[in-house]
Amino acid sequence: MAKEDKPEPRTIKTRTGPTEKQNNTTTRFICKVCGDTFDDQDVLRRHVDTMHEQKRTVTATEVIRKAFGGRINFPKTKAEIVKEVEENKESLPLEVVDVVRNMPDRRYNDEADFVRGIKDYTGGSIAE
Repeated sequence: MAKEDKPEPRTIKTRTGPTEKQNNTTTRFICKVCGDTFDDQDVLRRHVDTMHEQKRTVTATEVIRKAFGGRINFPKTKAEIVKEVEENKESLPLEVVDVVRNMPDRRYNDEADFVRGIKDYTGGSIAE
C-alpha cells in the first residue's frame, strides 16, 4: 500500500443506553478513496486492496513508446512534451499522462535527460 494510502484513525462519539450522559468513544478507519468507515485497520486494508485499483509504476520506456511512438526528437521543453501527450491522451494510460504532466518544468536535451526528469518526479522509482 502506498504511503499516502495509510489509513487514518478517526474518533467518533457514539451514545449507548437510554440516557445521553453515557458516552463511548470508538476509533473508526476511513477509506480515503470512497469514504467508507471500518472498525478495524486490517479490514480497511483488505477493502482498499480488493475494491480500489492500485496505481502502478510506469517505466520510462513505456512513456516514450506509448506517448511518442518509440521516439522523441530532442531537445524539447516540458511544455512541448505535455502538448504532444495531451493531443493523444485518450489513447494513453492515465499513469503515463500523469507522469508527463508532473515532470519538472525544464528543457530536456536527450532521452537520458528525459528519463532523469521522470525519475525526479517519481522519486527514482521508475525503470529505464
